[in-house]
Amino acid sequence: MKNWITINEAWVVAILGYGLGVFAPGKKSQSLPYLAGHNLLLAHGKAVDIYRKEYQQEQKGRIGITNNCDWREPLTNSAADKEAAERAMEFFLAWFADPIYKGDYPESMKKRLGNRLPTFSEAEIALIKDSSDFFGLNHYTTMYAADATDKLEKGSVYGNGGLSEDQDVNLSVDPSWKLTDMQWAIVPWGCQKLLQWIAARYNNPEIYITENGCAFDDKLISGEVLDPDRIAFFEGYLSAVHGAIQNGVNVGGYFIWSLMDNFEWASGYDKKFGITYIEENTLKRIAKASALWYAEVIRRNGLA
Repeated sequence: MKNWITINEAWVVAILGYGLGVFAPGKKSQSLPYLAGHNLLLAHGKAVDIYRKEYQQEQKGRIGITNNCDWREPLTNSAADKEAAERAMEFFLAWFADPIYKGDYPESMKKRLGNRLPTFSEAEIALIKDSSDFFGLNHYTTMYAADATDKLEKGSVYGNGGLSEDQDVNLSVDPSWKLTDMQWAIVPWGCQKLLQWIAARYNNPEIYITENGCAFDDKLISGEVLDPDRIAFFEGYLSAVHGAIQNGVNVGGYFIWSLMDNFEWASGYDKKFGITYIEENTLKRIAKASALWYAEVIRRNGLA
């Protein structure tokens, strides 16, 4: 085994598990998410340290962390909304990426959270900084961000905003954007902008998109599953990734989510992300139209 991911989606674990309480262990707190996130980073650092000292030289493998992040586009061209969008990105992705690539949390988080945000010792910084051989990224959607100082609106816990009151950011989507079954907007250009933001902030690391996909209410009809919306999704997002590469972003790989319909966090088996349909009673696997389409993309090594 040559490629290792220590932790997948630390943001989800910290915010949805310990802040908003919609995922296990179901805690609702204003401070626990930041403590949980801190300990996740320390756990990651320790795992990498052990691997590098005891196994990497012999196995010649690579090890890193995968963080999830959606793009935040300023709602308007105002300075306040631009700052809000940047702040939202820092509370989402930079929360976990900055300590690894820069050695500490973003200044916006330290300023706004005060003593609710744990601090790193010098030894912990040495453990965590530069502890990822690649930049793992799970990406699904995009939302508009607007400054919410003194006018914070209540948002959905699944809107991926984190603890909104800590950020003073209101999130929204354009009514014209198509939505998946998760109610996530399909916005390929947001993926390209996110990749370029990562490249600019972290000195163009090698990025592996370890998850990108969509859930739809797929139906098995006459032995087939036709999912044209999923094919359109992948065409759009693969084109966006290609656009980022053409602009100099160092993308090393791309993985769709997912190979097959599976257990999706608190949604159970209700949300179908797979390109392979699983018959509930027999567990028979049936390739969806998107799987056959993607096989051709792989064969050609590119879009048509």
